[in-house]
Amino acid sequence: MICQIQSFLKEGCSYREIARRMGVGRNTIAKYREGDPKELCMYWVRQSKLDPYYDFIMECLDSGWSKSKTVKAIYAKGYNGSVSNAYEHLVKIEEKERRCFAPQPYVRTMTESMKYKKGSTGKDQDYITREGVFHHMWMNMELTQFHKTYIYEKYPALFRIHNCIREFRNVFEKRSVPLLYLFIEKYKNESIKSLCSFAKGLERDIDAVENAVAYDYSNGFVEGTNSRLKMIKRTMYGRCGKKLLEVKLRYMRLVQHG
Repeated sequence: MICQIQSFLKEGCSYREIARRMGVGRNTIAKYREGDPKELCMYWVRQSKLDPYYDFIMECLDSGWSKSKTVKAIYAKGYNGSVSNAYEHLVKIEEKERRCFAPQPYVRTMTESMKYKKGSTGKDQDYITREGVFHHMWMNMELTQFHKTYIYEKYPALFRIHNCIREFRNVFEKRSVPLLYLFIEKYKNESIKSLCSFAKGLERDIDAVENAVAYDYSNGFVEGTNSRLKMIKRTMYGRCGKKLLEVKLRYMRLVQHG
């Protein structure tokens, strides 16, 4: 097939004409328009750019490195591929070895968001990024006691916001409707405008919120179905009519129900 595509191209045939003659897509023709047919037909067995670094990656895994540190070290050794490809490769190694790289530790940021004094060549200040504070408050990532003391004394509102997040999570963890009402009463008169607005919004939709706390039911299935239907609809814009749309939706339903 590859030889025939290249032969037609040498004859001056257009992509459209070759696609009509051979019954293949134009993307396939573009893929095989140049190169050695023997190499092109063995595309699926090509070596990954990261295969030469396998032993080094295993050393990083054994040493307890994080994915981020490992990827940076691979680049330092000469890897020139994409970052996403490198992370995907590390995930595959984790699945194969049934081990995980160490989690990315919180680093007190002195290289990110650094401010240098005029003429200075060193790092003279210790910064905590906004992202680091967010991860601490929302994802329970630990900070040093010094940093926690500093940010809560410097910005007292952060301490109240953090308490609000923990109390709201506690409502759902304990499935307690009384705790929900206590939470709303506490925060609907809060001086921090965003917390006050959040509590009043819960009060306006109290029936739905109360059901969400009390029951394990979820509308995730319905929302997922809607997303799939919308995705099919979007892929058909300007290409298909209502009849084909109906056929595609019915086909998806038959596939899902076996």
